[in-house]
This record gives sequence, structure tokens and C-alpha cells, in this order.
Amino acid sequence: MNLYKEFKRVLMLGGVPGWILLGYYVVQIAFARTKSDMAAVDGTAVIYAAYALGAGIYCYRDLTKDTFSRFFFSKLMKRTCVLWFVLYTMLCALSALWSPILPLSGYRALECMGMMLLNAAVIKNLIKNLETKGIMLWSVTYAFVMMTFTAISFARAGWATILYALQFPSTIFFYLVFYYAPKKIIKYPMLTTAILSRSTTGYLGMATGLCSFMFGQKKYRILGWIIVFGVGISIATVGLEDVLNNTVFAAKGGAFENGKLDEEKTSGRTQLWGPAIEAVKADNREWYGYGFVAGETMFVQNVIGGQVIGMHNGFLSAFVGTGYIGLIFFLPFYVRICSFCFFFLIHLSNTKRY
Repeated sequence: MNLYKEFKRVLMLGGVPGWILLGYYVVQIAFARTKSDMAAVDGTAVIYAAYALGAGIYCYRDLTKDTFSRFFFSKLMKRTCVLWFVLYTMLCALSALWSPILPLSGYRALECMGMMLLNAAVIKNLIKNLETKGIMLWSVTYAFVMMTFTAISFARAGWATILYALQFPSTIFFYLVFYYAPKKIIKYPMLTTAILSRSTTGYLGMATGLCSFMFGQKKYRILGWIIVFGVGISIATVGLEDVLNNTVFAAKGGAFENGKLDEEKTSGRTQLWGPAIEAVKADNREWYGYGFVAGETMFVQNVIGGQVIGMHNGFLSAFVGTGYIGLIFFLPFYVRICSFCFFFLIHLSNTKRY
């Protein structure tokens, strides 16, 4: 009961937008779509779009209702990466005019804008009520609730399916959970799920995130150096290829052989990236692309077929969907995110937050 009260207390700090955000995830579970459905405009797509539109309208009003809200929203738009995201999303909506499926490109752009406003309203309430560490705790608690709902919804499908469904929240929030999880009942299940997720992309992200140990408390810096020396000795002993095959790419049974990457172990990525760039240029679409989501999906299926629905690369997705013009907005968005996170990490280490 105490744990339930703690969850409720933390989640209440996000205000109504926080509950709307949680509700959106519940809607996704209730009207689950498979990978092949993601590019379809059907009844569930209408539900998603309607929910995102309603959430966006409510949260825009929430972000402009009083002096603090307007001040926050103005700073968010002018001094953060959000401005670039908004500009990119507006271009995505415009790309519906040359998209092969106008409703799909339009609704996905609308969904992105609505979710941006929803997240902005949640962050505004968190900043108003909490300090940095409290915001981290809220994020971890929210991720745990998401994972719990997901596990329940896939309970009948077996452990393999559950772990696959949980790989996204568990791996994305891995280091927030590692540093900030308030209780062991939250921390250990989420870390274990991430480690067992068998997500190669997740493992790469988790491996890259090890650099955060170098900016933390003394015990984390010591652990970081132990890992560095351990990896260094392993590479010197058996070689980089074997280390990668037996760690990051272990779930794939190894991805390198005789110094070459096995294209069968990359989910179609390497088979797609080169031909995609060449095909876009050959069609003279390099400046404006094929259309957000819809054009990209049809293009990918024409190149390699099967059930692949995207480029498996955010930058190439932007290029294929919206061309160089899209990259002009998309690249600064990511650069601003990375620079902010890096300097914020240094700030946290200086204030001994973790």
C-alpha cells in the first residue's frame, strides 16, 4: 500500500498532462499495432491521432494559461532544441502534399506535434514542483509503470514476447534507473529486463552510456576504470571482433566474421542504407524526400521488401522522408540534445547529484 501511495504521489506531480501521457501509453497497449500495422491508416490510427490532437490542444492551453507557463513555453521554444523539432515536424506535415499516402504523413506529423506539447506541459509541471533529482525520480517511476502495464498486457504471450516488448523502456531508461531508482523493487527488475532484452541497439546504447561513470561519484569512477581496463585486456587477449561478438552482438550469435560485418545479422540495415542513398539521388528526391513516414515506408519496401518499415536510422529516415531540407532541421535538434546532455552531466558531477 505504501508503494502504491508513493507511485500515486510521484505521478500526481506531473498534473493532468502527466496522467494524459500515461493514458496515451494505455491507449497504445489497448489498441496495439504490429510492425506491419505502423504504416496503415485504419481505425487505431484514427484513435491515436484523435488522442494526440486532444492532448495537444489541452496542453497548449495549459502552457499558455498563466505567467509562469507562458514564460516556460517561450524559453522552451527559443532556447532549447524544441524549436528545431517543431520546424522539422511542420515540414513533415507539409510533406504530406507529395507523400504517396497523404493521411498517413499528416496524422503522424499531427501525432508528433501533439506529443511534443504534451511532454512540454508535463516538464513544465515537474520543473514547477521539483528539483532536478525529483524530475529524474518521476521519470523512473513513470517508466516502471509503463513496463508494468506492458508486462500485464503481454502476460499470455510468454516471456520472450514480454522481454521484446519491454526492451524499449528498460534500455532507454537504463542509466536513469541505475542512478535514481528510489526503491529496489523498481531498480532491479528494470535493470535485469534491460540486460535480458537481447536488443543489440539497446546494448550499444548501454555500452556507450558507461562513459557517465567517469563523471559520477568516486565509486562509479572506480567502477568505470575497472571496466575500461577489463575491456582493454579482453581486446588485447582475444581481439576486438571476439569481444563484440560475445557482448554487444551476443544476442545475434555474433555479427563479425573475419573482420567483416554479416549483413544477415543487422536486420536489413546494411542492405538498405547504401542503396537508399543512391536511389534517393537517382530519383532527384534528395532535397525534399518521399514524404514523412508513408514515403519512407513504401520506399524501403520497394528497395528490400519484407516487413521492414523504416530505415533503422533516424538521420536516414529524415533524409528519405524529407530530404536535405529535413536534415537542416533534424541535425541541429540532435546536436542541441547531445550538447545539453553532456554539459548537464558535467554540472551534475560538479554538484555531486549522483
